[in-house]
Amino acid sequence: MTPALAPSQQALFSRIVDALKKGGALNDEILDYVDAALFTPEPDRLSAFLADDEDSERDTLLDLIFYPDRMVQIDLEPILASGRYSAEDERTILESLLAITIEPFIRLPDGRLLTRIQLPDFIRTRYLERLNITWQLPAGLAAAIDKGVSAVMGPVVRVRLRNAGMQFSAGQVTFLCRFFERMDDSHPDYPACLDLALALLDKKGSAAMVYDLLVDYKRVCFRAMEQARRFTALLRRSNMETLMLQGFQPPRESPEVLLHRMGLIDRICFSVFGRTEPMAPAMEEPPRQGPDLDDPAAAVQWLLR
Repeated sequence: MTPALAPSQQALFSRIVDALKKGGALNDEILDYVDAALFTPEPDRLSAFLADDEDSERDTLLDLIFYPDRMVQIDLEPILASGRYSAEDERTILESLLAITIEPFIRLPDGRLLTRIQLPDFIRTRYLERLNITWQLPAGLAAAIDKGVSAVMGPVVRVRLRNAGMQFSAGQVTFLCRFFERMDDSHPDYPACLDLALALLDKKGSAAMVYDLLVDYKRVCFRAMEQARRFTALLRRSNMETLMLQGFQPPRESPEVLLHRMGLIDRICFSVFGRTEPMAPAMEEPPRQGPDLDDPAAAVQWLLR
């Protein structure tokens, strides 16, 4: 027998069940995955595949279909923020999710009904885990968002922080409070600036050290951009195979992407710290393998080589 739900637990439980029942919509990206990894996604074949509950590849597809998207998370965020759910709350809600029958319809991107399935337990479990309901925003940071971020962007910001799942140090909280107080959240680049800042934050750093971290990463991007431009220039005089035989590796990202990322860093630095750093002139050296820009620590080490 499942335990009775407290009012706050019941509110979240009901919203999650509703989201799962409505969450069976295929999109073009999922159909592209089916086409590339499984089979031509014809409706009859898809319907039969989804009905086969003994196929492990079907489980992978269901995991893609029933993934809490950004809109679901934004819708749930006010409940999560006010509920302050504990690990015990999460266990109780999961028990209730596993105790009921959930049979969502699966629909094609154009809205046509494909089939109806009984939702496996592992999908319910993963769905709840991905919502990260026990993560709580530090009080000072929550106050800075309420004061400095618009009502429209507030839930969006909170969802990004929840998905990052970080346990913020004092220095991080200070920096992010300044970010939310001083950054213009109506600018189109605001979400990208926040995502970049979260990716680069050093857990042990003070707010002042965050500036150095941003500038160091800007230098990494600048170096990679210059290398990419020189590789493009060499490619005009030779072919890709010859350059690779000579030890030159093609850039992972285009100069335009790297330049845009440097612009994001400048926007953050100017808004939060009131300054930024100009980049030194390009160095005359042959292109070499660039860093993994998804790993800021590795990128900075590459810069210092």
